Amino acid sequence: MSQRSLFSWPRLFPALALLLAGAASTAHAAPGDPLTLGDALATALLQNPSLQAYAFETRVAEARVLQAGLRPNPELLVGVENFLGTGALSGVKGLETTLQLSQVIDLGGSRARRVETAESERALAGADYEAKRLDVLAEVARRFTEAVADTERLAAARRARELGEQTAATVRARVEAAVVSPLELNKARTALALLQIAEEHAEHELASHRQSLAAVLGAADPAFGPTQADLLRLPALPEFAALAARLEKSPVLARFAGEARWREAQVRLAQSLRRSGLRVSGGVRRVENTDDFGFVASLSIPLPLHDQQQGTVREARERRAQLEATAEALRLEMRATLFDVYQEMLHARTALTQLRQEVIPIAEETLALTEQGYRKGRFALLELLDAQQSLIALRVQVVANATAFHLHVIEIERLLGAPLHPDTPRS
Repeated sequence: MSQRSLFSWPRLFPALALLLAGAASTAHAAPGDPLTLGDALATALLQNPSLQAYAFETRVAEARVLQAGLRPNPELLVGVENFLGTGALSGVKGLETTLQLSQVIDLGGSRARRVETAESERALAGADYEAKRLDVLAEVARRFTEAVADTERLAAARRARELGEQTAATVRARVEAAVVSPLELNKARTALALLQIAEEHAEHELASHRQSLAAVLGAADPAFGPTQADLLRLPALPEFAALAARLEKSPVLARFAGEARWREAQVRLAQSLRRSGLRVSGGVRRVENTDDFGFVASLSIPLPLHDQQQGTVREARERRAQLEATAEALRLEMRATLFDVYQEMLHARTALTQLRQEVIPIAEETLALTEQGYRKGRFALLELLDAQQSLIALRVQVVANATAFHLHVIEIERLLGAPLHPDTPRS
């Protein structure tokens, strides 16, 4: 069995690597042309509204890096003393004017630590954006799959309606030949009406999923043509153990490494703030009554009698330790989710295989024999309608199981952040 999925392109995440390299130059399907998954994902990368909004987070993080690297500005001090007093200090006769510049000097390297923290935060924002991008692409794939499935459901509903019309025609001929009661024609017409209602419902479902797909592609209305894919083409499945071993490299768990670096940078920043910067000042002073000038200088050094950052340092360390516990909990939860989805995927594949290879052929043969028997008067109309409904329901199950299989594949690839088969070709 092929390792390529129902989609006529190399699965979700290999295509992502290609699209990220040149999404702007990707050729999209023209309005009205059939839409492939590749077209849909390329369009989403360029036009998805939530991606466009989330991109601002990385820009905000870049602005924080810029802000963290700014040095403090010097301060200008203008001071006047000994004026408007009494005696020799009345008026401005004893006035002393001081012009002084002061600058804070970073002793603990807090500026470098602020930049380090901001850069770690920027890397974390980048990782979050990549995770968001993968989530959006997985959602595009899900909605595309649902649209493909609805196309198949509509086709099945039309086949069922045509089957109902044939049955009604067969009953009508037997009524006109006075072989059966006209009541049987009413039953056949009732069954046909229900099939027509089901077909009309399938049309609305397809329209709804096409609208939903258009929304995630950043469009108000679906201007694209029919979604194009082979729903019944299934990729081969790796063993669960092989997939579980790849979970550690998933973007969700890999993000914790970036967050750990950010937390460690916060610890170092808090430690650097234990040593406050000293303030150096220098300037000139003019004495009014003697018209003399002199230089002035000062040095201000904080006295670290108490550690003002001990709470902040401890909090940063506790957050770092908490991160390891959170990552382990998520790792176990993701493995459990992967196992559950994998089992459901296996069931969908098994059910689909049995339906197509065993059950459907038997149901088709049963219907054909029942139709022949009904024409010859060997079977009642209810037996014919029952055989017809059984085949229709089984065809619906085929579409449902094929759809479930591909949705499970998409979810597994989202968890892994990689294709089902790591060696899937990318062309």
